[in-house]
Amino acid sequence: MPAKVFIVAKKTDKSFLKFPKKIQEKIINAYKIIQKNPLSGSKLSGELEGYYKYRVGDYRLVYTFDPKASEVVVVKIEHRQGVYR
Repeated sequence: MPAKVFIVAKKTDKSFLKFPKKIQEKIINAYKIIQKNPLSGSKLSGELEGYYKYRVGDYRLVYTFDPKASEVVVVKIEHRQGVYR
C-alpha cells in the first residue's frame, strides 16, 4: 500500500543538502521506494521502537509510518555510525 502523504522533517531536509550529489540521488530514489512500499525498511527496536530504517549505502534513513493515515515521516538521515545515537 503506497503512502498518500510523504513528509521530510525540516532538519532532515537541511542535512540532505550537505551530502554529496551521488548520495542525494540515491536518497531521492530511496524516498520513492519508501513511498511506494513504506514497509520496505526494517523495523527498529529498543529506544527507536516504532521507527523503520532504510539503508542507502553507508547512510540510513529513519522514518515512521502511520498506516491509518497512510503517512511516512522521514525524521533522520545520517551515516550509519551515528544515526542511532
